[in-house]
Amino acid sequence: MMDTYNSRGIYFFPGRIECPLAGVGTRPADASNRLVLDNAESTVTVDREARRITVRNDRAYKDKTIVADLMFLATGISATGERSPFSIHLKVQKTGHKYSTDLHRHLRNQVAMVRAEYEPFEVIAIDGTKSETLLDERRATELCTKPSFALRVVKALMAMKDNLDGVAQDPKAPGYRVADLSVGFGALGMSYMMARAQLTSLDGANATLIESGNVPEMLKAGAWEMKLTALSEKWLPEVVQRDLFLYGLDELPLLRAVRDRGLKKGQTLAFRFANGQGEIALDDQATPLPGALDVARAYIEFHMLGGLIADAAEARRRSPAP
Repeated sequence: MMDTYNSRGIYFFPGRIECPLAGVGTRPADASNRLVLDNAESTVTVDREARRITVRNDRAYKDKTIVADLMFLATGISATGERSPFSIHLKVQKTGHKYSTDLHRHLRNQVAMVRAEYEPFEVIAIDGTKSETLLDERRATELCTKPSFALRVVKALMAMKDNLDGVAQDPKAPGYRVADLSVGFGALGMSYMMARAQLTSLDGANATLIESGNVPEMLKAGAWEMKLTALSEKWLPEVVQRDLFLYGLDELPLLRAVRDRGLKKGQTLAFRFANGQGEIALDDQATPLPGALDVARAYIEFHMLGGLIADAAEARRRSPAP
């Protein structure tokens, strides 16, 4: 089957990997691959039978521009057989008529993988009569199991702090923080934190779900809040602005200022949901959020911070309390 996309939007398409949060929201369980087009200047064809994705863009760009953004959900397997979800992210870029790529992984944890399961798409870029292969199975496998030195350096510079270390909490009490992470960059013993991401229980009845560490069941039942707090006004505002588009939030009137300039330092953006219904809050203002579970699922499956939150929540299942 072949599908063609040539307008601005976010498109999910199936692959061999079952989504980590299958059953949450309305997206099919196998819709584990995502294409983002920021405008209508590219035409992307997905041939699932041939496992080939073709990006055609004939424009010349003065500055480096993303012309197609692809993510493939995957499963990494460690030497001990431990399985962990992650994603392969390919940004197809152009400067002038020349293509370039930004190919990297979004990891939930730092366990080294010896092999990976994913949909092995070949990605080909075309400009006029010229074409080139940007991604194939060999390159994807090397990315997963033998990341380049440059990617290892970037990974080493990332800093994360678990704000729950040494904190005593009662899972039966509303306000229990399932996950509370600060992320940023660090080197030589110094760190610069950019954002704080939290998953909080809003109902003491969530205690059993918390102990299970089963994130899909947690989202489908109980009452929760996922919150992002800006700790910096460097780099993060641009990331948040694009995130609003990626998760279908850019047209909400409440978030118009965030869409235009990003989050200011100290501002919070939160998703709250209970039994499939939800709202989104900016600081102390809130508005209903249609399709709340679909938004939460996409954020956890495709966003780095969402994946880190899920991994922290699942830690109880891997290491149950005595």
